[in-house]
Amino acid sequence: MDFNLQTYQAEQLLHLGVSPSRRICVQQNSAHRWLEIDGVVQSAMVRAAPQQLCLPHQQAIANLLPARAERILELGLGGGDIGRHLLGRWPEASLDSVDLDAEVISLYRDFFMTTGSAERQCLHQADALAFLLEQSGDYDLILVDLFSQDGNPPLLFSPHFYQALASRLRGELIINLLPRTGRERDQVLLLVERWIGQPQLRGVPGCINQIVHARQA
Repeated sequence: MDFNLQTYQAEQLLHLGVSPSRRICVQQNSAHRWLEIDGVVQSAMVRAAPQQLCLPHQQAIANLLPARAERILELGLGGGDIGRHLLGRWPEASLDSVDLDAEVISLYRDFFMTTGSAERQCLHQADALAFLLEQSGDYDLILVDLFSQDGNPPLLFSPHFYQALASRLRGELIINLLPRTGRERDQVLLLVERWIGQPQLRGVPGCINQIVHARQA
């Protein structure tokens, strides 16, 4: 069941936060609940099946997942769509989810976190790079889904970020990228190849998202 805002019209507004810098809301109808920031749907959940993925780029990510992962790091939380899917897919897995935005974390807890997931999911309000540098453990799978209001944050083009990722990764890396230019895309690919391993790039039909996948060399 794909989520399409033109097809699924909102019936109830659950949250609205407005500031000079952004507008964030949570809406739902009988089938879906979704998180919207500045008019863009960031996350969508099937209410009757919270572990099911709705958005095309998420389904592309799911196709690249390894057969198994026990310790997972998610940098960028949003509505937690991928995290819910992973906890359902791998009942023995544990998940660390990191987001700098306190409001996003609060909305996730209130509207998108499923019963029982708190036992296997730890939420961290932190800068992604700072979190990587402060951690001592390793991860089988790291998912990067970081965005700023004008696209990808500068951190995604920093060698220090990929060096820190490499120090925590003992498996596979997946990045959801929204490159504004070919140069941005190529910069990420070069950094992944240098610090992680040979990258693969997958487009998402009908979307500007490009998914970067690499296994640690």
